[in-house]
Amino acid sequence: MRHFLALLDAFFLTRPLLLAPVWGFSVFGLFRGLSAGGRAPMNMLWTVRHNGATFGWMAIFSLSVASVYVLNQIADVNVDKFNKGLPLLAKGKLSLAAAWWTAILCLALSILLPFFSHPSISAFSCGAALLGIAYSFRPLRFSGRPCFDFLTNAAGYGLIAFGVGWHLSGAAFSVAGFAASALPYFLLMCAGSISSTFPDYEGDKKCGKITTAVALGVRRAHAVATVSLCSSLAVSVALGDAIALTCAAGALPFYIFYCIRPGVRAMEATYKGGGLLCMAAAAVLMPVVAIVTGVLAISTRLYFNLRHHVSYPTLVPIHHEK
Repeated sequence: MRHFLALLDAFFLTRPLLLAPVWGFSVFGLFRGLSAGGRAPMNMLWTVRHNGATFGWMAIFSLSVASVYVLNQIADVNVDKFNKGLPLLAKGKLSLAAAWWTAILCLALSILLPFFSHPSISAFSCGAALLGIAYSFRPLRFSGRPCFDFLTNAAGYGLIAFGVGWHLSGAAFSVAGFAASALPYFLLMCAGSISSTFPDYEGDKKCGKITTAVALGVRRAHAVATVSLCSSLAVSVALGDAIALTCAAGALPFYIFYCIRPGVRAMEATYKGGGLLCMAAAAVLMPVVAIVTGVLAISTRLYFNLRHHVSYPTLVPIHHEK
């Protein structure tokens, strides 16, 4: 039982539910790649082929991002002690050695499994890992550098994960065509990445981690995020990209409301509401994403409830009535 619980802790250290946005951006890349080749009627992405094997390759690539999530927690183990919730590594729920082995195994699988049939995915996995190392560790440590923090995240999702889907679509690659198609998604992720750092503002500031939010202040950082979102909206209109347009337009009211009525719930709605809209759009294109994400959401809630007696996603202790 002890070994099983250790494996369970290692699995959830990878933050599996946070892999859903990775799959979502890969689905967007798949759809845009198919569109570029004139082969993307909406119902094409509902087929067994795209909901099965294609998603499987996306999931294998996402193991590299799972590795990055673990590496980021290793790098931020001291900072996370000051942040809210229950960071598993920072609170001593799992050893550093176990975390390192988990990161290494996830990365190795993401590179080796597709190496012979889809070597480009192996290359994307290597790119995601290198970006994650630059994001998390010194001397670069982009997670603690203004602008570099959200640009790195946007590149990981809006270019690399998006590129995996583009590759799986079989579309011909050209820098201009790919960059134009990826741009609105890159800008979407810029906005979401900035907003997602707001809850950790106090902990980051106390530990000297200079994120964009710490450098500019939450209100000015939110203004940058809102401009990024509006830019995504404008580019989506120019490209005629209905998916990116829906995601950007749907998230914009949350950002405007937070400008008018700043508060904790309004702040959380920016990245949670915007992220949920993106996932809903991806699920329409590839329903298996919704199924797997739903299973992971239930599993994650049960894990934190039963294993650590905290409520997910708030990660605050559960108060049982006597």
